[in-house]
Amino acid sequence: MVVWLVACLSVIASPLALFGAAGATTGANPAAFVPVPVPPVTLPDPGVLITPGLNIPDPFVIEVGGIYFLFSSQTTFFGPSVPLMVSTSLTNWDSTSVDAMPTLPSWATQGFTWSPDVRALDGHYVMWFSAAIAGSLHKCIGVATASSVTGPYVSSSPSPLVCQLDDQGSIDPRTFVDPEGRLWLLWKSDDNADVTADTHTTIYAQQLSSDGTQLLGNPVALLTADQPWEGRIVESPDMVYAAGQYWLFFSGNWYNQPGYAIGVAECLEPTGPCEPSSLVPWLASNAQGSGPGEASLFFDGSRWWMLYAPSAVAYESLTTARPVVLARLTFGPNGPTVVPPGTAAWVQGDPPQTVGTTRPAEKARTVPTCTNTQLQTSCGLR
Repeated sequence: MVVWLVACLSVIASPLALFGAAGATTGANPAAFVPVPVPPVTLPDPGVLITPGLNIPDPFVIEVGGIYFLFSSQTTFFGPSVPLMVSTSLTNWDSTSVDAMPTLPSWATQGFTWSPDVRALDGHYVMWFSAAIAGSLHKCIGVATASSVTGPYVSSSPSPLVCQLDDQGSIDPRTFVDPEGRLWLLWKSDDNADVTADTHTTIYAQQLSSDGTQLLGNPVALLTADQPWEGRIVESPDMVYAAGQYWLFFSGNWYNQPGYAIGVAECLEPTGPCEPSSLVPWLASNAQGSGPGEASLFFDGSRWWMLYAPSAVAYESLTTARPVVLARLTFGPNGPTVVPPGTAAWVQGDPPQTVGTTRPAEKARTVPTCTNTQLQTSCGLR
């Protein structure tokens, strides 16, 4: 979650009740479901800093034809709505970026476009994002499409896809394909946008149509902030299926506090139930930063990677640069484990039986070598 001004956290009444989402249900809760205890990460340096000095909150990567595309949240009010960087290496990026969605949909206003998630579907690319509703500081989730992974992404819908105004809005979309090929959308309710309230946020899931532009059925509540370390907030969800289990990664607590951290829950199904795998954060403050969060996971065909911000925003300024750290994960009987950087296992692929298939690399196609400074027609990407 990205906030430019403290005032943006205030709740402004809005007459846009027509954007209200369908009532949520709660996933089944079999008494026999007990999550695997997942040990917390104890490495002092769990990842590799891949964008030093740059502000790239809510990082998300997709691969197309051996080229990596790094999307992130808007970082300045009049800056690119969806900054996009390109590289041929997961660990080598420069500061050049373009705007993947230069024109916002009619229902959205400039300055608060966050948490983009991109997937190739039916011969084109689909982006889910959150943005502020015009005339309000409530933020809701939209969907846009493009013929190229670099955009421009366009949304012609007159209203958001998900907008829980009774919960102060909806943000942090992430998508997930389960082993049966069903497409799901995850997000969080934005209850903490009212900083004076005592309501807690909830992470939801709902099935999407095969083209990703329509919701199917009703939303299901997966996880509500109820652990002491989470405070009022669980957010930035990302679900994967690996080692035969569903794992829900999320951030907890305020994004501008050192208590911000990454948690893990095990889920029985994409609709839950989901139970935290520990009563403490899975990845908390360490030598690389105080208050890590906003993680997304990426599978390159043989290895799992996690991108995240290593530190929280400084409360006093709200302008702290949040670069991207890349961590190498493996999954086994005890859940996710972080592989120490610099070891042989960091670059080696996982055994086939431990690899999930939730977000495989996009189907390879012939693409000329392209770097961040070559986002032009000659690069073959537009």
